[in-house]
Amino acid sequence: MKKILTVFTSVVMAYSAQAQQSLSEQINENGVEWILGTWEAEVDGNTMTLSYKWALKEHVIAQHFKGMNLEGNSVESFSLIAINPTTGEIEQTGYDTRGKKSIGSWGPRGDMPLLRTTSTSQNGEKQSMAVGFRRIDENNLELQIFRVDGSGSVSDFSEMDIEMKRKK
Repeated sequence: MKKILTVFTSVVMAYSAQAQQSLSEQINENGVEWILGTWEAEVDGNTMTLSYKWALKEHVIAQHFKGMNLEGNSVESFSLIAINPTTGEIEQTGYDTRGKKSIGSWGPRGDMPLLRTTSTSQNGEKQSMAVGFRRIDENNLELQIFRVDGSGSVSDFSEMDIEMKRKK
């Protein structure tokens, strides 16, 4: 009986591993591979850089941000984006130079990829926001920054829009 249970468990686990798409497959299926690369913008005289690169081929993307936060302070952050194998959700976890930890999830908002994220400071203060990524063309995108209320609802209209250019 124990041997049958072991074989059954192995077959189920193998099927589950095959059934779940990789992050690369999900990105390609949803047509958002264009987000990969390095993007730059000038905001109030300051350069903002945002990059998305494969950290572990097909499974983990590294995000690097350098610029100003919403309070106008210089900040740099690193995050990893991957599929949670338990839920199948695309999740992001990162840290910044101000000691904040951010966790978030990716999903669609209309035809845009949207990151919902909550940052927790060293003293436990939480701040949530959402960032939409609208493709303008091959070399330009627009970041749309949205408020997220206490219940997790994203506002209907963006608070700020930033046009970014692909860095060559």
